[in-house]
Amino acid sequence: MSQVLMRAHSHRRGTVEVSLVLQILVAGATLAWGMSRYQAIQAEKIPPQPQLQPRQIEPKYDRPEVVDDEQLTRVLSKLRPRLRGGKPQINHVDHALRFWGVEARFDDVDVSSGEELRRLLLDHRTFVAAWGDKTKPFLLPRTRDESELLAFRTKAGSASASHVDHTLAALAECGTPLDYPVLTPMGEVPLRAAFDQAFHEFSLNQVEYEWSTLVFLHYLPQVPSWFTTEGQRVTWDLLAERLMRQRLAHGVCYGEHRLHALALMLRADEEFGWLGPGSRQRILAHLRDATDRLVKTQQAEGSWDGRWPGTEWDGPQPENAVGPLGSLADRLLVTGHTLEWWAFAPAEVLPPDDNLIRASQWLVTTIDGLSEAEVQRYYTFLSHAGRSLALWRSRRPADVFPAGE
Repeated sequence: MSQVLMRAHSHRRGTVEVSLVLQILVAGATLAWGMSRYQAIQAEKIPPQPQLQPRQIEPKYDRPEVVDDEQLTRVLSKLRPRLRGGKPQINHVDHALRFWGVEARFDDVDVSSGEELRRLLLDHRTFVAAWGDKTKPFLLPRTRDESELLAFRTKAGSASASHVDHTLAALAECGTPLDYPVLTPMGEVPLRAAFDQAFHEFSLNQVEYEWSTLVFLHYLPQVPSWFTTEGQRVTWDLLAERLMRQRLAHGVCYGEHRLHALALMLRADEEFGWLGPGSRQRILAHLRDATDRLVKTQQAEGSWDGRWPGTEWDGPQPENAVGPLGSLADRLLVTGHTLEWWAFAPAEVLPPDDNLIRASQWLVTTIDGLSEAEVQRYYTFLSHAGRSLALWRSRRPADVFPAGE
């Protein structure tokens, strides 16, 4: 009997030992998995490396029936950047730069070249020569954790940028590499310092996403996701949802910049494929809805104003809502911006040819009739209008209007 008890006791002890070993193995595997997962998450939180040379996103169409060569040359001639002398507003400078590009050259003494425009933004000496040494500098160098950062003074008057990341987006669109030297009041830094500042400050809780999205599309197009410095995971799907969640008419330029960012996002996704199928379809549906509204609200002569979205979920647009520069400015703004994002949009979200052509021809005719004073007054809006017409011919303005003419 005692031998039986001894064998039973030995068996139970063996079972316990095996169970203990198994528990240790499971605990070890769990710990190893946890450590591996922790290391993977920490690695994901390392800021991604941007491209040195920004990815250029090309338009999709060459449609001479939208605007012919003679009309395009005539419009571009009228919209040359006459910003030499005086104190050129920064929002005029960065709009003119993204419109004309750094390649633009002119013999006219009143017209700034593309390189001059870029120097106004990135060379403190050029800024001081234009604005005087009593004006607060546009370039704001700073340091963080021994890293160089560079901010652009924003929303602080005519000598500052009009929107968060607007200037950096314009520099990206005209092909400025991140190793481009920037002369600040405290010395030289590469443009990479401005990108690092934009990346560091970006938050999913910020008010405007339009230009930050453009910065990331040009300098981080190969990166499917990343973490903000606040620990928020950012994906292109999430950025798209943020761009689409507001009322259509809300936001800068009656919501047109959000549509532009979404159209460029679709173009980049054709190459990199980081949008989920559901997200891509939601963007397409959103842009189709915008186009349907534009078709329904287009005025007889071809233009739109701030009432273009028609009736939204919370009611119609105000009948008497007019921007600070007047109704003509609003029509130039909305019509030019609309043609601009359509130039990048897939064919399935475009309007019928009649709507497209009436809009472009209204722009051509209206710009022909503007005085020089009106061109200067509406220049930021007209830069989108002129650029849109060039995009519909897949041309760069600097190529259509050769240097020295």
